[in-house]
Amino acid sequence: MSSPSASPLADWLARHRGGAALSLAAGSLLALETLHAAGWLTHPAWQIARHAAEGATVGGLADWFAVSALFHRIPIPWLSRHTNIVVNSRARITAGIVEMVQTQWLSPAAIRERLASVQLADALLALLNQPRHRQRALRIARRLALRLTEQLDSPALAGFIDAQLRARLADADWAQPLGRLLAHALEHDGRAAVWETLVRLLDQALASQSFRESTARLALEALRDYEEDNWWRKAKTWLGKTQLQGDNDEEKLDLLTARIVGWLREELTRLRAEPEHPLRQRLEQLLTRLAERLRAGDPALTAALAANQRQWLHSLDTTPLVASLLFSVRSGVQRQWRARHSELNTLLANLIDDALASLAADAALRDKLDGWCKQVIHHFVEQNHALIGDTVRLSLSPERLPDAQLVAQIESRVGEELQWIRVNGALVGGAAAGLIAALRLLLS
Repeated sequence: MSSPSASPLADWLARHRGGAALSLAAGSLLALETLHAAGWLTHPAWQIARHAAEGATVGGLADWFAVSALFHRIPIPWLSRHTNIVVNSRARITAGIVEMVQTQWLSPAAIRERLASVQLADALLALLNQPRHRQRALRIARRLALRLTEQLDSPALAGFIDAQLRARLADADWAQPLGRLLAHALEHDGRAAVWETLVRLLDQALASQSFRESTARLALEALRDYEEDNWWRKAKTWLGKTQLQGDNDEEKLDLLTARIVGWLREELTRLRAEPEHPLRQRLEQLLTRLAERLRAGDPALTAALAANQRQWLHSLDTTPLVASLLFSVRSGVQRQWRARHSELNTLLANLIDDALASLAADAALRDKLDGWCKQVIHHFVEQNHALIGDTVRLSLSPERLPDAQLVAQIESRVGEELQWIRVNGALVGGAAAGLIAALRLLLS
């Protein structure tokens, strides 16, 4: 490449040395042959000069053809198929480059040998000690933590935690933890989930045969207690029975039980739909007191839970409650991560600083980290080494690199050397032909 101060002529000559040399040789040959035919150049030295010009022209033409045939098609009969060599041999060239890069330059052994001389832990430590890169590492760690946090309330995680809780709490004393969990849910965003769980349990109870039997038994006992050998109450009870369909008292009792259960389910539907329902508020107050008693370790409640917890755990669906708690945790943690100066971000920054300080002070730890990093890289290279060849092959494909661009790139990088080949061809051809002519004169 010419310097900025070079003249346009010098710059042109630098880019067209081969053509200039061939033009000079051909022009000299034409001039000398013309003067010789006119009888003006009769001295033997001019004969040597003519032969030298002839040899330079032939050598320049031969090298021009050789160089041009590499990159372009030359329409010469019988010879054109042997031109445009780079394009015509593209598949072989690509295969050779791929094989050379993959098996020699970037073989697993070569990469392993190069990595052996690099202290990755020291390089990583030096990089992270720079404030700019340390801040970048902190941002990456924060984004990673935020992404992991987004998975906290996934249904799969809620189901997994629910299953694990059931397995571990089957034989555990969980009155106090349950009280704390219930209190937390009632005090924060899990109130709706607690209420939904309670409604579902009540609905399941109302649909059970055992509840219908218990209701029938209690209704019968209530009627008997109501009568109490009082003729007026017995009369009212009898009149009430006449309003019920059925052939006997048993059928009428079943009908009464069904009506009671139906009324209870209607009321349960109202409770679910009306957050301000007095009974619902009363039940929530009872749940709050229950949570307090459980947290305090009430002996009666603890004993009752211990006696029935396996059956309850089997029938209780706590997944919505767990999911709600996880959602609350996720929301809180995400707010912490998004706030630049939050406690979590400060903790993360301190952890990174402590890790860097420990790494700088412990050579054995750096060696261990270095070995682990190299092991990971070696494993990745061995498992994905074919990607190197695939990448090179893709980069050299006609879709990524058309023929014209391939030729232009090669010519732009070796163009100066190719120009000197053409110049050398003219010089060597001229020198050889001149030497042969001189020897002929000496021997004649």
